[in-house]
Amino acid sequence: MSEFETAARPYAKAVFETASEAGALSEWADAMQASMAIASDDDMQALFKLPSMLASEKAEIFLGVFTGLKVNAPAEFKNLIMLLAENGRLEAIGSISEIYESLKQEAEGKIEVQVTSAQTLSENELANISASLAKRLGKQVSITTEIDESLIAGAIIHAGDLVIDGSARGSLNKLSTALNK
Repeated sequence: MSEFETAARPYAKAVFETASEAGALSEWADAMQASMAIASDDDMQALFKLPSMLASEKAEIFLGVFTGLKVNAPAEFKNLIMLLAENGRLEAIGSISEIYESLKQEAEGKIEVQVTSAQTLSENELANISASLAKRLGKQVSITTEIDESLIAGAIIHAGDLVIDGSARGSLNKLSTALNK
């Protein structure tokens, strides 16, 4: 996550609670996803940093771009953007969106898992990893993969706060640390 994670967490929790109470988790997820895409634009990032522009102007421009996307957003969404702008936190919308999505998945009993391996994993290997993690975590697992040849062999699995390092590089690092003590 980004440098805004600490500031983003309370906002994300408040958005999640609002969405949960209204039964609008998906509607808020769509709005937050679109917001993250807008906020990641280089021009929008430059706009956020303009000291000469009022917070309300930044919020209006952001909302104008958002409206152009024709995303179905909850009525409270505009209030969120205005509040973030007033507090100088509009840049944190990407982190807020990521944290919100994690909270939503947690509530739905799902988890995103990132598997970084030294080589391409077979469908059978991915299915085994998915089944093992689903059993261990008690959640529905969705896996995304990445190749990193510097791992030498094995894989590193990121599932929320859980990190499982089964890579040869990780094992060598542990061995090196143990030998240097």
